[in-house]
Amino acid sequence: MEQTSTISLEKWRQISKAHFSSITPYYDQGRAFEQGRPWVEEIQRNTPVGELDWVLDVGCGTGLFATEFSRQMKARVIGIDPARAMLRHALKKERPSNLNWSQGAAESLPFANETLQAVFLSQVWHHLIGQEGAGREFLRCLKPGGGLYIKTYSHAQLKARWDLREIFPELMPLMLQIYPDVSHMSTLLKEIGFSSVTTKSTSKEDFMRPSQMLKLMREKAWSMFSFLSPEGIAEGEARLNALIATGDQPVLYPEVHLLVIARR
Repeated sequence: MEQTSTISLEKWRQISKAHFSSITPYYDQGRAFEQGRPWVEEIQRNTPVGELDWVLDVGCGTGLFATEFSRQMKARVIGIDPARAMLRHALKKERPSNLNWSQGAAESLPFANETLQAVFLSQVWHHLIGQEGAGREFLRCLKPGGGLYIKTYSHAQLKARWDLREIFPELMPLMLQIYPDVSHMSTLLKEIGFSSVTTKSTSKEDFMRPSQMLKLMREKAWSMFSFLSPEGIAEGEARLNALIATGDQPVLYPEVHLLVIARR
């Protein structure tokens, strides 16, 4: 396997695409700790009362956030994803009447100009090869005053992660390469035409047992596990099994995110 620190973005996209097409049964398990309410509140807080009519969840996967949004908002919600397998799984879930699914890519959205009030992406931006093209599509589809909400990680947050520092250090260079620097994201979005770009870091105390991390790795529930070399897998398993053998004590694993908000 080529060195993760020098992998091309094209190769990253190819492997990621195959990953998301194959891990549908485990996708929700790897995101069981995710909550939609904080992001609903952020969108509502940044939208004038009565104007939140259409919300798009880009790269919606099996619909975790889109479903939560539709339950907590009066707006019409659309979840869009390029992976047919993900959407098939989403269709099996109970669907609120204000929620619809669409298969498609961020770089070519099937919506008319100025139709959406909010566009949301959760850990999707770094998977987009055509980030500039996708950004222009978001700008085109957003109404004046509408907002783009990108949930991602800052480099500082990645460097602080227990799993990347102590269990799978092989992945750290790749994560820092693939996740764009915040200043780069802000500059790109402003150059595309967004009127303002702000960022907000969030953190919620949480814990994870080594056995939980081992299960996530074996199921490749997170895309980063698809990039581990055989040596990285063996070393990570050995470290986790050593912790499990000494009691499988919970490790501090705070739920941290960076929210980038770009206003049209």
